[in-house]
Amino acid sequence: MDELINKFSEKIAENPRYGYLIAGGLVLFWLIGVICGWKWTYEGGTWGWNWVRETFGVRAVRICKGVLLLIILICCVVGFFFTK
Repeated sequence: MDELINKFSEKIAENPRYGYLIAGGLVLFWLIGVICGWKWTYEGGTWGWNWVRETFGVRAVRICKGVLLLIILICCVVGFFFTK
């Protein structure tokens, strides 16, 4: 298992732009969770998000997080394609 992790770490060190691809995949998974309404994507968190959820409702939190995640996903894709 350690050999596999070391091999993966070496590949990422040789090609750091693939870090954007991995981050984009994780953000995409999170965005799908927000769209599908999975509770772990919007419950808990910081005081600020809890205040927004209690004041404006779950839908507002999901929309805000969805927009933020979409912006982050676009940045990851742009970072992947425009770095060498």
